[in-house]
Amino acid sequence: MVQSRTIVLAQMIAVLGIAASCAQSGGDVQVVDLRCEYQTNPLGVDVPQPRLSWQLQSQQRGQKQTAYQILVATDEALLAEGKADLWDTGKVVSDQSVHVVYAGKPLASRTCCYWKVRVWDKDDTTCDFSKTSQWEMALLDEADWKARWINDGKANPTRDEDFYKEDPAPLFRKAFELPKAAKKARLYVTGLGYYEAHLNGRHLGDSSLDPAWTAYSKRVFYSVHDVTGLLRDGNNCLAVTLGNGWYNPLPLRMWGHLNLREHLTVGRPRFIAQLEIELADGSRTTVVSDETWKVAQGPILRNNIYLGELYDARREVPGWDRPDCNDADWAHAAVAAEPIGRLQAEPLPPIKLTATVRTVKITEPKKGTFIFDMGQNFAGWPMLAVYVPTGTQITLRYGELLNKDGSLNPMTSVCGQIKRASAGGPGAPEIAWQSDTYIAKGKGIEVYMPRFTFRAFRYVEMTGYPGTPTLATLEGLRLNTDVAEVGRFECSNELFNRIQTMCQWTFLSNIFSVQSDCPHRERFGYGGDLVATCDSFM
Repeated sequence: MVQSRTIVLAQMIAVLGIAASCAQSGGDVQVVDLRCEYQTNPLGVDVPQPRLSWQLQSQQRGQKQTAYQILVATDEALLAEGKADLWDTGKVVSDQSVHVVYAGKPLASRTCCYWKVRVWDKDDTTCDFSKTSQWEMALLDEADWKARWINDGKANPTRDEDFYKEDPAPLFRKAFELPKAAKKARLYVTGLGYYEAHLNGRHLGDSSLDPAWTAYSKRVFYSVHDVTGLLRDGNNCLAVTLGNGWYNPLPLRMWGHLNLREHLTVGRPRFIAQLEIELADGSRTTVVSDETWKVAQGPILRNNIYLGELYDARREVPGWDRPDCNDADWAHAAVAAEPIGRLQAEPLPPIKLTATVRTVKITEPKKGTFIFDMGQNFAGWPMLAVYVPTGTQITLRYGELLNKDGSLNPMTSVCGQIKRASAGGPGAPEIAWQSDTYIAKGKGIEVYMPRFTFRAFRYVEMTGYPGTPTLATLEGLRLNTDVAEVGRFECSNELFNRIQTMCQWTFLSNIFSVQSDCPHRERFGYGGDLVATCDSFM
């Protein structure tokens, strides 16, 4: 027994000795999670002096940073050699690890900056440098933009009731040729109200409902995409489609009197795109949005944030976003003349698909009317998968509740309390509920989800489906601004755990770039709602 205790004691002393040795060498402290302007390796930073941040990891209690050194270089190989041609802070005695303002050489547009950090611990012992991170400057000056805002050349209606007629979402394309392979390529792009960009048949990025909602008269956020790997030697095609979003809302009379078109910056849907390419031989070429782009009508016949979409798959244009599409009969785009705010690189996480919600039950309270129960409330999209004859028209309506007879109660989700005839103004529906309609092309399995609106619901009512749907016919896609989870709560009381989950899903349903009062009826960023919930959000 004595011998056993002696062995254990010797092992403990050895472990403590190793820990002390690590502390003395600084090996116990690691610098991780390097961020520039709150983002990890951002491509578009338009702050002339970005703020840098990092975190420390240590197995030792009471460990802390007493000094730091930052190296920033224009070349990763240069940085690996410990050479910093942009900024070398030297040893700075400070415990600051958040919002360290860049103070090196002035940064020009498009500059790629590689950086790393090391710190000194509580015993003034230095640790190893962090792994290399990077950021890339965006277009800092208005003169950097050679592209122009363009639209489909049409005028918006002059009468309120005409806004409710079919007005297909436009498809834009620009074919171009590259003589050599691309070494580096960046696409700077945005659109109002919403846009989706494609290159050679590929949808760019994994975000949705871009850009984030802003006061468009003051600023419009744009995104930066690394598209180097999507370009090819020879023929290429850059393409964009537009939705109305918050830039071209309907003249609905919210609560019988509030017309958003009188309070928001509005106009015909538009976009701006600038594709900058460095070729393998070092030469450069740029593709910009201008009047040479071609435009045609797409299959989304109507789209609105609140009322939803009408999608006719029979009017899809196969290959519209590919180089070999014949666009000879397409019209030319027009320059958008309405004044707009300055362009700014998007500084917040985009809206993304963050969870899939499966249907848990289907009921048929009335013949041909099916109710899909998703099991819980959330905000996002339905995803419909059907195999039906051409021309089949399937309508989806959404709600939080069911009536006593099992039918859908959509009334708690009605836009702006428009629940009776004439309440919404000329041309408005009698009841402004959330709905989407899909008209099938009748070619194999068809998958549809709305693109330029979002929903908040637990129940989905389906009508027009010729047969009996299955649980796989409809799924839910939860969307929200892709904020990071910074903490978790779990306890032995399952009720508390369920309340925590409910609160979390509720919060996520209310952050579609703007923290909103609710994700269905109103969707506005009211100050009162935000003040009451901001502490909980954080």
